[in-house]
Amino acid sequence: MCSDPKGATPAQVVLLRRRLAVLAEDYESDYGVDVTVLEGAGAAGGLAGGLACVGADLVPGFDLVAELTGFDEALNNVDAVVTGEGFLDEESFDGKVVGGVSDAAGQLGLPIVAVVGEAFEAAAGRVPTLSLVQTHGRDLALADAGGCLFESADAISRLLGDLPVGSPG
Repeated sequence: MCSDPKGATPAQVVLLRRRLAVLAEDYESDYGVDVTVLEGAGAAGGLAGGLACVGADLVPGFDLVAELTGFDEALNNVDAVVTGEGFLDEESFDGKVVGGVSDAAGQLGLPIVAVVGEAFEAAAGRVPTLSLVQTHGRDLALADAGGCLFESADAISRLLGDLPVGSPG
C-alpha cells in the first residue's frame, strides 16, 4: 500500500532520497555545483539540477511557458478556465501549472475548475475540482481520460457556474 499520495512507499522514499543525495554529491564534486541550494533544481524529477550543472539557467517553468505561449493575453479572451493535473496536491500550487493557471485566472476574476485524476482533499479545496477517478473509477479514468472528460462536460459546466458553451467573451 502506498502512503505517499504521489505513489511512493515509505521504503521507496528512503531509497529515492538516498540516491538523490549521492547524485547531488556527484554533481558538486564533478561540476562544482551544489544543486541542494539551487531554487528549482528538483524540478522535472531532478532534471533541472542536472541541466544547471552543465550551464543552464533555471527559471520557473510555468512562467516561461506562459510567456512563450501568450497565456496572459489568451486569458483576456475567455469566460472561464479549465486546468488539470494527474494528482492534485499542495505541490500543484507551488510553481506548477495548476497553481499558475489558478493564480492568473483569480487575478482576472475568471471562474476556474481543475480536472484531475485524483486529488488530495486539502488541495482540492483551493479550487473547484473534478476527479476523473472519483467520478468514473480508476480503470476507466486511466484507460480513457479523454472520454471521461467528454462525459464530464456537464459537471465541469456546473462547477464553472453553468456558463453557456461558446458564450461571447
